Amino acid sequence: MFAYSKLPFYILVLHTIAVDISTLKTDGFVRVTYPDALRTSVHSAMDSWKNFCALPSEEKLALSKNDRLRDFGYMLRKDSGPRADHKELFHVSKKDIEELKIRTAKIKDNRASAFIFAIDHLIDASVPLVREFARAISAQYSLPDFETRVIQSKDRWTYRYLHYFGGDILAHAHTDRGDFTLHLNESHPGGECLNYEGTWTPWPVSNEETVIFPGMGLQYLSESRLKALCHRVQPLPETKNTGRYSMVAFIDIDLPFRYNDKAKRLQDFKPGFNYTIPHEEFKRLFVPY
Repeated sequence: MFAYSKLPFYILVLHTIAVDISTLKTDGFVRVTYPDALRTSVHSAMDSWKNFCALPSEEKLALSKNDRLRDFGYMLRKDSGPRADHKELFHVSKKDIEELKIRTAKIKDNRASAFIFAIDHLIDASVPLVREFARAISAQYSLPDFETRVIQSKDRWTYRYLHYFGGDILAHAHTDRGDFTLHLNESHPGGECLNYEGTWTPWPVSNEETVIFPGMGLQYLSESRLKALCHRVQPLPETKNTGRYSMVAFIDIDLPFRYNDKAKRLQDFKPGFNYTIPHEEFKRLFVPY
């Protein structure tokens, strides 16, 4: 179990966060106002990501394993076709931090090391909010060990930093594969979610607040009482030219099953397909590890 006694005092204070998850039933997401310390960490991480993106390509690529499956470190995607990805991104978990610190020590520009430091700080600062959400889910949906398993998996939570270069499409409609997502910050509006009436609505992500929403894993665990939220990112006139930056955290636990992405990509389903199908049918989308 994660030991809170090892956290700095300012993070202990965040343990008093109260998360009301009742809106999961009506809106599909939980709206959370950032506590001061976490908001500071989020803003610092966003600034450091923008600074990192401005580094020369060879320095950014020094933090890559060129492994799209492992999703480690820096990745550059310039695909073509109707489902093209045109972005740079960075994936990191707590377990990767020490290796990344070693790599950044070899890069002369301190923007690289400052970015890794900011990631490390943000991971620790987000623990109390993640825990309170998991605690509320455990209690309300009769998943008694969910909170414990979420905290025990802390070193494997994946923090994704995104920089879309612009264009007509940013992120196609999709649901996330994991258990739940903490959408940390975005430089511009454009993020939208599909409500249960089938209407796309902007979500309330800003410098002051964020959203947390279920993924496919939590829909499976809750026997479809909770629904993985379908969402997308729409381009704006300003982002077509200047690009768009965002940060998210994917919170997953060790489970004996996974979504069968080899059978079909989540982006290929009709948006909101998972809102109405029976749970027995939904379960067929998963396979054992």
